[in-house]
Amino acid sequence: MSHGARPAGRTCLQLERIIGERYRSGSLGREDALNLFDELLPQARPASVYAFNQLLTAVARADSSSSVRDGAALAVSFFGRMARAGVHKVACDIWTFGIIIRCFSQVGRVDLGLSAFGQVIKMGWMVNVIALNQLVKGLCDNNRTSDAMDMVLRRMQELGCTPDVLSYNTLMKGLCTEKKSQKALELLHMMADDGYNCPPDVVSYSTVIDGFFKEGKLGQTYILFQEMLGQGISPNVITFNSIIDAMCKAQAMDKAEAVLRHMFDSGVTPNSATYNSLIHGYCSVGQLKEAKRLLKEMSGSGREPNAITYNLLMDYLCKTGKCTEARKIFDLMVRRGQKPNVTTYNIMLHGYATKGALVDMHNLLDLMVQDGIQLGHHVFNIVICAYGKHEMVDKAMAAFTKMRQNGLEPNIVSYSTVIDILCKTGRVEDAMSQFNQLVAEGLSPNIVVLTSLIHGLCSIGEWKKAEDLAFEMVNRGIHPNAVFLNTIMDNLCKDGRVMEAQNFFDQMVRTGVKPTVVSFTILIDGYCLDGNMDEAIEQLAGMDSIGLRPGVFTYNALLNGYCKNRRIDDGLALFREMCSKDIKPNSITYNIILQGLFQAGRTSAARELYDRMVESGTQLKMDTYRIVLGGLCHNRCIDEAMRMFQILCPKELDVSIFNIMIRALLKVGRIDEAKGLFSAISSNGLVPNIVSYSLMIQSHIEEGLLEESDDLFRSMEKNGCPANSRTLNAVVRRLLQKGEVQRAGAYLTKIDEKDFSLEASTAKLLFSILSEGKYQKQVKFLPEKFHSVLEPRVLR
Repeated sequence: MSHGARPAGRTCLQLERIIGERYRSGSLGREDALNLFDELLPQARPASVYAFNQLLTAVARADSSSSVRDGAALAVSFFGRMARAGVHKVACDIWTFGIIIRCFSQVGRVDLGLSAFGQVIKMGWMVNVIALNQLVKGLCDNNRTSDAMDMVLRRMQELGCTPDVLSYNTLMKGLCTEKKSQKALELLHMMADDGYNCPPDVVSYSTVIDGFFKEGKLGQTYILFQEMLGQGISPNVITFNSIIDAMCKAQAMDKAEAVLRHMFDSGVTPNSATYNSLIHGYCSVGQLKEAKRLLKEMSGSGREPNAITYNLLMDYLCKTGKCTEARKIFDLMVRRGQKPNVTTYNIMLHGYATKGALVDMHNLLDLMVQDGIQLGHHVFNIVICAYGKHEMVDKAMAAFTKMRQNGLEPNIVSYSTVIDILCKTGRVEDAMSQFNQLVAEGLSPNIVVLTSLIHGLCSIGEWKKAEDLAFEMVNRGIHPNAVFLNTIMDNLCKDGRVMEAQNFFDQMVRTGVKPTVVSFTILIDGYCLDGNMDEAIEQLAGMDSIGLRPGVFTYNALLNGYCKNRRIDDGLALFREMCSKDIKPNSITYNIILQGLFQAGRTSAARELYDRMVESGTQLKMDTYRIVLGGLCHNRCIDEAMRMFQILCPKELDVSIFNIMIRALLKVGRIDEAKGLFSAISSNGLVPNIVSYSLMIQSHIEEGLLEESDDLFRSMEKNGCPANSRTLNAVVRRLLQKGEVQRAGAYLTKIDEKDFSLEASTAKLLFSILSEGKYQKQVKFLPEKFHSVLEPRVLR
């Protein structure tokens, strides 16, 4: 076998000398080693083994154009040729076998490594720790840590070879890789207890610390770090980084900062990985200011942030909707000479897409192309999804087509996004066409694709096709699960199509899907919303028949149905049954029944239930206060509601609670008290909302305080609370009822300016009042569009 031109006629001794010189000088490259091996083997002598060992070592080393595995495989091939040449040509020694054991391990043939080890024992050679460590590494790399442990703790001792710290460290790394960090810790402590024979070093502790961290045992990580310091072992940058990363992942930023300070005190310089962990940690707890401080600190200390650093900050900002700030970080990154990578662009694109900033998204895409970055599947999928979210179906399909034009065949994610968009916008036939196309292209539809299609078919009443597709799922080996079933049923029930949900439920059960408590609860809620309480109760019995125990959410759905259908006594009976079955009511349960009792005018029973709720220790939320205060006011128990409101005032009430009380007080003519509560909104650190202002403006009009009502309206808009259509229509009606046509005209103009519609009740009142004739002269104060309609009626 020849590998290029070589000088002719070189003797064995000359070749051995050349190999030795080139090996010692470090200039023996792989290609040269191949040529010299081919030249030496035919004329080799037993003593040539030294030269052959040097050649094996040279080819086993990886250079910049190959991998360690490739070099090791070539060395194994050479060893085979040496063995076939016979001992009269090459007398392999312990060093040869040491090299080849390492190579067998590197190519994943630890079995051959063990055979070579057996040959060494058979020859009676003294085994060295270097060769055995390679074998231990090979066993660990092949997930045979039990055999590796036996080798370190027993076989090496029997062979008169004492394990060194590398032996233990290799074994501990293998154990940690197999998520057996506790066993690695026991081995570490055994090393420490063994006196000074083989004490653990910084690598030993760093390995086990990293193992605990990767298993999520962050407490153990920190304890072991403290133990390491107690043993007088100085951590290196890898150890510090593992601990800091662990503390940041646990969001224990105070401990992470303490470790960083210790790192500085120990003279260990933090690297970019250290700062990246800290920045990620601060972002995860929402402390952007601290993350930016670290970014500034990195630059100030001469450690330039890398792409990962910038990406971490941009990712956090985009996920919190702060795309403008993220873009500033992007621009800063470019100014400092860091080239954005694909991940950088993907983060920004996803941020813009999520926020709906489609113009910014397009501008960034153009910049991405200018930077020479290939638009891959992920980028196109982001764009398609962004259009789909805003129901821009044609643009989504155009991006889908553009993907093909760029030489990219859509993947299953691309298809699933497009199919979902088409189904949600009612283009189910087009979605089916895309489905047929993906199958024709050899892609396997997944449960996401099929869920979208089945839901789409159900939404247009194509039950037979939906059923066929569900069975096709099973035939393709994609077994629908309860999550799939629940998703489809929930959407149907929310659309008021409970019978279709029931049909789908029955179909899926026939295909082998096992319904859960959630499945039945969805159906029960659907029937309750449809007013079919008898069928809802039947579903409860159906749960029991297959051994499913209803929970509090199931009972809440039924209770809500009874109360909404004004069957409060049935609801109370069910509540008692629920409690008798040791199903503890939650705040939602109590709220549903309280609402039902107040609506039925049963205030005494509602009071008793509220007291029971308080005594049970159930957490009272703002919803409960709204229901109780609103219920008392609705049933004309205003004084009781006021007493309760006064008790609640020290709590952090929201403005809706104030609005309930203001409305009730105005309704019974307690105007001054209502005004006092309106003023109290601001003094309690709250801001009046549109409802608060609307109530008071209408009250001023009713009292004839027209200037005050106009002032309050202007104050409302000045304070960042623009009038909506409902408020303006209410004000117009109130002014018309008071005969204030000119003022009503001013507010009608505002309705036009804001492009709102005139509500039917407002229009009816307007025509009714002005038809009486006495307001004929005031028609001119109304917007011009009403003149032609009203004047004939006024003159009639």
